Amino acid sequence: MADRRKAAAVDWFVRLQSDDASRSERRAHAAWLAADPRNAAAYRDIEASIGALDGLDDWMRAELGDLNSRAMVRHRHHARIWIAGVGSAAALLLAVVFWPAADTETRYETARAEQREVALDDGSRIHLNTATAVSVRYTPTLREVILRLGEGMFDVNQDDRPFVVRAGDTRVVAVGTQFRVHLDGGNVIVTVLEGKVAVTSAERPMAEHGGGRLESPPAPLDPDTLLLDADQQTTVAPEGVIGSIEQVNANNVTAWREGKLFFDAVPLRQVARELSRYTPGDIVVADDVPDHRVTALLQIRSAEAMLRFLSNAVPVTPVKASAELTILHGNP
Repeated sequence: MADRRKAAAVDWFVRLQSDDASRSERRAHAAWLAADPRNAAAYRDIEASIGALDGLDDWMRAELGDLNSRAMVRHRHHARIWIAGVGSAAALLLAVVFWPAADTETRYETARAEQREVALDDGSRIHLNTATAVSVRYTPTLREVILRLGEGMFDVNQDDRPFVVRAGDTRVVAVGTQFRVHLDGGNVIVTVLEGKVAVTSAERPMAEHGGGRLESPPAPLDPDTLLLDADQQTTVAPEGVIGSIEQVNANNVTAWREGKLFFDAVPLRQVARELSRYTPGDIVVADDVPDHRVTALLQIRSAEAMLRFLSNAVPVTPVKASAELTILHGNP
């Protein structure tokens, strides 16, 4: 634990020396210091070691600054490097201490119509829905998942480090919880099954929510943060505006984990787009067909089986135009 705390202190020191250290990172650092007096002590030790450079001549400082710059470049490539110096008028000792770390960024993907469950090092789990891609990066101070495509459900294990999911400019911070994030076109949809999450969007304004906004958000959360509880959902628009809180049945929203799709008065064209995610080809609705409301519980099976069930629910007939395209025509 001591080695891990020391590595975390080094990690924070190097990150905060960077000119592009964000406000969120500085809040996260403050939270880490406040979480345990031993964290603050470890960080002071690092600062004290750097403070030993006070007697160096200007040109020595410039040289050390160049070394630190290179160290931070290496840090961004998943190595944590501490440059410490001890000097006097007569002599200079530069110590370069490396804490090597394997490349901790790992990518997981699913193909169209494929699902997958991934177990992470800390005991957390990611359920990847169809056509999904994520990158996972763990450091001594942060657990980060980048949702690059598709939809994932996150079952987060308790840990001292924050668990953050990024999707575009949207950031979702878990508080010991189970939640789902879906990149749907330009929208980011966040749904909570258990616990709480905080949703922020890269310095963007929020819509009026009438509740759920944090008055005094704990670091590392930004001031414009929406807090979601179980069975609540929000949508972040492409321009970054966080929408209002919706009450949902989160188990229905994530029924795909059990091989099911649940629709409650959903427009037909939206249903067709959703079914297309689980089939080899696209399903579209003919222009002259009304956008019927669909209420159904479908098993994720073959395209033919799902379309047959759909044609029993609403007056449409599926016509296979090609191997990659099925068109839903209205019944005469």
